[in-house]
Amino acid sequence: MLYSELQCSEAIHKAVERMGFAEMTEIQEKTIPVMLAGRDVIAKAPTGTGKTCAFGIPVAEHIDPALKAPQAVILAPTRELAQQIAQDLQNLAQYQGYAGCRVPRGRAHRRVERPAHVAEKRL
Repeated sequence: MLYSELQCSEAIHKAVERMGFAEMTEIQEKTIPVMLAGRDVIAKAPTGTGKTCAFGIPVAEHIDPALKAPQAVILAPTRELAQQIAQDLQNLAQYQGYAGCRVPRGRAHRRVERPAHVAEKRL
């Protein structure tokens, strides 16, 4: 399936095009439409198959920029992966008009220093 066939906002289409993606991977094709419809998904795929976009596009589409509070929390097992996911989500959200991602560091009970619509935390 081509990204151009995906039923999502023009902002996401523009971001995906700028990221250089044209065709969805298997995991993306199977999960993005389901998640855009508001359903939960549990999926497993090898490294390098596009899992971040598979969940990142639906997350970016469901954020309401008018609501000035975190609307998604994404957990990652390492700081490096959390930073990579945050960068990918910021790239996906670059035309959405919201604060993007912040990667809190330190203890789980510490406050996020800057407001964000998506908070990402290393496990």
